[in-house]
Amino acid sequence: MIAFIPSKGRPSTKTHEMFEASGFKVYHFIEPKDFDGYDVKNKINIGADDQGITFVRNFMLDFARTNEIKHFIVCDDDVNKFGIVEGSRAVSLPNAEALLKPFNIFKKSDFALGGINQRQFAWSEKKNYRVNTGKVECCIFCQTDLITWRYKEDTKEDRDFVMQCLDNRQSFVSFPRVHLNMPAIGTGPGGLNDHYQNNSDAVWARKLVIDWPGYAKLIKQYGRTDAKLDYKQKAKDMGLKVI
Repeated sequence: MIAFIPSKGRPSTKTHEMFEASGFKVYHFIEPKDFDGYDVKNKINIGADDQGITFVRNFMLDFARTNEIKHFIVCDDDVNKFGIVEGSRAVSLPNAEALLKPFNIFKKSDFALGGINQRQFAWSEKKNYRVNTGKVECCIFCQTDLITWRYKEDTKEDRDFVMQCLDNRQSFVSFPRVHLNMPAIGTGPGGLNDHYQNNSDAVWARKLVIDWPGYAKLIKQYGRTDAKLDYKQKAKDMGLKVI
């Protein structure tokens, strides 16, 4: 099992420790200026500084193809817990144990992408899995051979990537009763924090709405401008199954 963690300005990240303790081999993808400051295994120098999240995401896709890695997880470097829902309670499990069952199911499937929920939304979910609806962001399962599209610049990259998945008539699966926990957007140093402080996410949300007319609308969430996407309708319009 393999996990990719892109990291910028967070040399003390501990996310990899959860994956490693649960049997994953973790690769970190790091900019040249930060490279020597990270004391982690399997460091990959991405060869350019300050090129943004799109650059490193596409770099990771190319790395997976070049190294014949068929399945991998891409996880944000500030995720601090994983868990599951028991009854109607979201509970944490040790390390990345919560990911083992869904990721093994994903690896045996024909889904291009997979994802899990955020803790604050997971407790109310009744379904163990959803097809072509649900969350696929922050911690994403990828099947390399089925991904023929690229990440795009200046947008909500994970959500746009999912829309491109559907637009290419590929399906995704989400596991809404499996969850992750991470700090609120824009509250921690490193990563995309500077962009969030400059409200760049509002620009990205508007770009998403422009790129996917009829399937995206602007909303306010937690005091920030965001975009809500209708994966379900897009999937139906592409002739894909929705569960």
